[in-house]
Amino acid sequence: MKLRFLVLSAAYPSAREPGRAVFIENLNRALVEEAGPGLSLTVVAPRVHPLDPLRETRAGVEVRRFAYPSGGKRLKETAAPGLLTLGCYIISGLRTVLWEARRGDYDAILCHWVLPAGPIAWLSSFLLEKPVQLFAHGSDLNQYAAGSAWLRLASRLALGKAKGVVAVSEELSGRLTSDYGLHAGKVDVISMGVGEEFQPGDREEDRVDLSLPAGADVLFAGDLVEAKGVRDLLAARELLAARGVDFRLHFAGRGPLEDEISGLEGCRLLGALSQEELARWYRSADLLVLPSHSEGTPLVVMEALSCGTPVLAARVGGIPELIEPGRNGDLIEPGQPEMLAEKLGELLEAPAILEGMRAAILKKRIDFSARSCARKVYAAVRKSLGSAGEAA
Repeated sequence: MKLRFLVLSAAYPSAREPGRAVFIENLNRALVEEAGPGLSLTVVAPRVHPLDPLRETRAGVEVRRFAYPSGGKRLKETAAPGLLTLGCYIISGLRTVLWEARRGDYDAILCHWVLPAGPIAWLSSFLLEKPVQLFAHGSDLNQYAAGSAWLRLASRLALGKAKGVVAVSEELSGRLTSDYGLHAGKVDVISMGVGEEFQPGDREEDRVDLSLPAGADVLFAGDLVEAKGVRDLLAARELLAARGVDFRLHFAGRGPLEDEISGLEGCRLLGALSQEELARWYRSADLLVLPSHSEGTPLVVMEALSCGTPVLAARVGGIPELIEPGRNGDLIEPGQPEMLAEKLGELLEAPAILEGMRAAILKKRIDFSARSCARKVYAAVRKSLGSAGEAA
C-alpha cells in the first residue's frame, strides 16, 4: 500500500531563497529516497516573495504555495504581525490544504512548526478527518508561544490534536510534557538532518579558494537577529580587540542587524550562502560561534561538526546534547558577552586545542545526515499512524 503525506511547512526553499528551511526539503527528498515507490509527498507552504511560484516541482516533490500579505518577509521576520496578516495566513493556508486534499486521498498531514503552521493543521485535521504528525522545531514554542497566552492556547490545541509529535531535542521534549501535558509516549526526539554537502574536506584548499590569509577566522551562521546573540558576539569582539586578540569575524546569513555589522573593522557580511558555499566556510573557519538566547537543535551546529569544525555555543535548547566541552567545542551561558569573550579568547589563543578538537571530531564522526533523520521520522510517522503504517 502506498502512503501519501501532505507536508505543511511554515517555510520552504524557492529559487529566490534556496536556503530557506532547506533542511525540510532535504528531509522530504530523503524520505522519498528511503521509502521508494511506497511513499509520495506534496508540500504546502506560504509564498513569501511575489516571484515565488504558486505551483512547482522541486527535487521531485510537488510544492503548492499559498499567498498572504507577507510584504516579502516571513512571519518570523515581522516584529508583530497584525491580526489581518495572521488571519489571511491561516485562511489561505487552510484553503490550499483543503484544495490539495480534493486532488488526492492523503494518509496524514506532516506539519512543521507548531506555530504558525500548527493552527492550519489543527483545523485541517477536523475538516478532513486525517491524522497529523506535528514537528516542534524550538523557535515555535521557545519564542512565539512563550510570549503570548493566545499563542500558547493555539499551540496546546494543535499539539493535543496531533497523533504524534516530533521534538528536535530532549529539552524541547521535556517542555512538551511538562508545559503542554503531552504523554511522553506521544513524543519522539529526532533532530533534523544536514545536507550531503557538509563533509570534511581539504581545509587549506578551501581557505585558498576563499582568499583567506593567515590568521584566525571565526564564523557565525544564522539569522542576524538579537535572539541569535549577534549583539553579544559584537560586544565580545570589542572586548577581545581591547585585549589585543586579533581575528576576523564572518557572518553568514541575513537579518535586521546587518546595518550594525556593516563597516565594523574585522567583521565581514557574507550574506545568504548556498549549502556548498557554507560548507566551504565551515571547513575554513577555526571555530563556529553561536551565542543564541534560545534554540531547538540548530542545524548550523550539526553542519559545522559534520565538516570537522569546533563549535562554541550557548547552553540553550538541544545544544548541550551536541557539544562535549573540551572535545568538539565548548559551552557558554546565553546573554553574557563577557563570558563569551573570555572563552572565545582562550580558544583563539590556543590553536593547538582547536586543532585537537578538530581531530577528535573527525575521528569520532556522528551521522547527522538528512537520510538518517528520514529513517527515524518515517518510523515515527508509521508508529503514529498505527494500522495505516502496518498496512504499508
